[in-house]
Amino acid sequence: MTLMSQLEDLEAMVAGGRVPGTARTLVNLEKITAIIKDMKGDLPTQMNEAEGIVRQKDAIIKQAELEARRIRAYADEEATTIRQLAEEQSNTLLTTSQAESRKMVEATEITRLANENALDIQGDAEKRASRIIDDAENRVNGILNEAETQADQRRRGADNYAREVLFTLEERIADTLGQVRGGIDLLDARPTAIVAD
Repeated sequence: MTLMSQLEDLEAMVAGGRVPGTARTLVNLEKITAIIKDMKGDLPTQMNEAEGIVRQKDAIIKQAELEARRIRAYADEEATTIRQLAEEQSNTLLTTSQAESRKMVEATEITRLANENALDIQGDAEKRASRIIDDAENRVNGILNEAETQADQRRRGADNYAREVLFTLEERIADTLGQVRGGIDLLDARPTAIVAD
């Protein structure tokens, strides 16, 4: 039974107990007391529902934060792997170019051409290594930015959902409290009398 129907029952009891020709009202105290006790018993249930909604909101926010951490960890691992690969390729290219330049110097009598070739190879290798490292850092930054954007969007979504649920709950509780207050005010405003048998 809802609080509104219980208040309506109280109102009906008070209105139905009017003594004709007087401003007095006879009421059954046991029935009225039983209805008020039921109303007090229903209030904790509605408060528990409100607490449940708040717990749901906290769980949604926690899940969004965990997801953001997971995405961030994945992006960090990806960045580390890309950097390691770039460094390995750079080292391999440098080692290869140095070895080739040494072989060319030893194998040919035209040392000048060998030195020029070695410098060209080394310069190309350094440029390529620099480009690979720059590309890797750009990819890492892109992944990190995307992860942070997704985490922010999910956090905002969870906050908006929780806000909507809490606003709805606030309206329901305010409405219910208004009804209870109206019933109590109505009871306080009407004169009641207990007539002995």
